[in-house]
Amino acid sequence: MARPCKSAKVLTDKSQTIAEINARIEGENSLKGSGKLPIAPEWFSERQKDTFDLIVSELKASDILCRLDTWILQECVLAIDNLEYIGRACNNAEEKDIIFDRNILAAKEKYTKILFRCCNELSLSPQSRAKIANINSQAADDGTALLKQILSGNADVEEE
Repeated sequence: MARPCKSAKVLTDKSQTIAEINARIEGENSLKGSGKLPIAPEWFSERQKDTFDLIVSELKASDILCRLDTWILQECVLAIDNLEYIGRACNNAEEKDIIFDRNILAAKEKYTKILFRCCNELSLSPQSRAKIANINSQAADDGTALLKQILSGNADVEEE
């Protein structure tokens, strides 16, 4: 199965040309709407709101979130909350055989799949975060690194 498309802000110039990446970034920014960050729904519990706000605040620096991501964040937070509930219930159960109950195992598997899918969609995996950090560090470069590579003969220069 093919991997889902990632935000252009986490791509490297090894996967696409710089021009293609810049064109995708412009396209994504035009679809981003108002650019405001997602807000936790009022019907969330305090614990769920805290989780929602934590994810938003941690992803704020990556600049990949917009208000349109509210629904995927809701699903992610609900999956986390439900998995924590199942974990607490299993830990607090007097009879530890509860962890082998078919319904509990099915629910845990269901919410784990939802969580992993949401993490993939929101670039929350360690690999995705590493890519974002790499892109951000490259963006912070003042452009002299490429010039130094070209002058030293270590850079592959593409003609446009």
